[in-house]
Amino acid sequence: MDEVVDEVTTAVCVTVLVGLLVMLLVVLVLVDVVVMVVVVVDAVVVGVVVVVEVNRPLGT
Repeated sequence: MDEVVDEVTTAVCVTVLVGLLVMLLVVLVLVDVVVMVVVVVDAVVVGVVVVVEVNRPLGT
C-alpha cells in the first residue's frame, strides 16, 4: 500500500512541476510577444513621424 502512495505522490509532484514549467514557458512567450508588438509599434510610429517631418515644408 505504501508503494502505491509513493507512486501517486511522485506522479502528482511530477505533474505539478511540469505544469509550472509549462506555465513559465507560456508566460515567457507572452512577454516576448508583447515586447515584439511594442517594438513594432514604436518602429511604425517613428517611421511615420520621420516621413511626416521629411515631407513637411521647411517653412513650418
